[in-house]
Amino acid sequence: MLTQTTTATRTGLKPTTIRVEVDLIRGKPQLIIIGLASQAVSESKERITATLLSVDIIPKSKRTIVNLAPADIKKTGSGFDLPIIVAMLQAYKKIQFSTNNTMFFGELSLGGDIKKITGILPLILHAKKAGFKSVVIPQENQTEVSLIDDINIYPIKHISQLLNINCLEQLPLLQNNMSTKQPVQKFTNNFEDIYGQEEAKHALEIAAAGGHNILLTGTPGTGKNMLAQAFVSILPPLHKKEVMSVNSIYSIAGLLKESILLYRPFRSPHHSISSAGMLGGGTNLTPGEISLAHCGVLFLDEIPEFPKHIIESLRQPLESGKIIISRISGSITYPCEFTLVAASNPCPCGYKFSEFKTCICTQNQYLNYKKRLSGPILDRIDLKVYVQPVATKKILLNSINENETSLTIKKRVIKARKIQEERYKNETILTNNQLTTKLIRKYCTLTNKAEQLLKSANQRYQFSTRTYFRLIKVAQTIADLDTRTKIETQDIAQALQYSKEREN
Repeated sequence: MLTQTTTATRTGLKPTTIRVEVDLIRGKPQLIIIGLASQAVSESKERITATLLSVDIIPKSKRTIVNLAPADIKKTGSGFDLPIIVAMLQAYKKIQFSTNNTMFFGELSLGGDIKKITGILPLILHAKKAGFKSVVIPQENQTEVSLIDDINIYPIKHISQLLNINCLEQLPLLQNNMSTKQPVQKFTNNFEDIYGQEEAKHALEIAAAGGHNILLTGTPGTGKNMLAQAFVSILPPLHKKEVMSVNSIYSIAGLLKESILLYRPFRSPHHSISSAGMLGGGTNLTPGEISLAHCGVLFLDEIPEFPKHIIESLRQPLESGKIIISRISGSITYPCEFTLVAASNPCPCGYKFSEFKTCICTQNQYLNYKKRLSGPILDRIDLKVYVQPVATKKILLNSINENETSLTIKKRVIKARKIQEERYKNETILTNNQLTTKLIRKYCTLTNKAEQLLKSANQRYQFSTRTYFRLIKVAQTIADLDTRTKIETQDIAQALQYSKEREN
């Protein structure tokens, strides 16, 4: 008797529907799995046999063939256990309900418990997109898929729950909680806790409003790290699509434990990180730090201390918003549209431009240190700020705190983002940083004086084409923060001010 269930597998974030076919034929009693199954899938034979015995079902004394179609796609992971055993139970006439519009995902224990699998969120989204009405998943996975609507999700704990029922509707249905009010997010640092640094704060506001990359340079102890950590406190909330995208990546990485992510991620890897750790890869081609920072912030503290090849490897992701990991077995694409916040000392000892301490670096040491950030990388960083030491009178315990709060700045950022969202509603982008040259010409309008200033600056500094258009993007964000419909002279002037590093 031929029976069939449906599941899915994935390559990176790209899922593929898999048909699980089971046939009982005459021959030596044996369970055979075909269809380019990995070792983990092949091992399911023992788990399935033990599970059947645990619920007092004796395996049929027939040759049982399990075919995973299409046969030319490699099947990996342990999530095939449940769809295989359900198809077998149908063949045994132990399950009577229809499974035509249902996908099954789950790993079996030897006792019949349904165990958690990684990367289930993109699989459920695929089932929904493919038109399936329901999915059956492990109960341990229910938290990470609780945001998905318009599809019936049935979390189960044991295989016995599928026995002796007439329809799936008899199982408990997972309730969608996408509309649940988000708890108040707590931050390590807020802008009101940082004294002085008005120029750096304004630059970070521009970066948050337009999704621009930023480099903070300054002597040790000026607050570069605090500014970077406070940056997330002024970022706007995630869109629903962004929530799904971010949580899909974390689901694949196995980092969704007890709750889903409702806020923009902040990743701060150490400079000893490997290429696979930063970009993604390894045995299972898992997402790296740049993908885990998708829709959020990648903070590289002391960026010159990172290996040069890792810094240079960020060129393509910073430009395209995605990373392609190619190996012998194939290639996987992960999204990585993050905002880069980098911090650096001006020289190895850190006191090149200090008014209070003498720099002990030689000219060669200074130049070699500067060379660690190449021109192409600096060309991809929109805002460059020198963080000055804070005057003592501003940090005295009895001084009056007149700092703007993160909430006040965040409101301006959200307002600017909404302007951009409305402007680009017919495009596939959300922020000014994502503008292409074609879209810049379509949406960015400069006044005559602003255009003349930009032209004069270009003649003087000989900007690269990328820098020229990045200046316009930054100027557009500055105009959005001030709710101006056209880019004016002061917007170009500010963009120019933040485009140059301090050199003396």
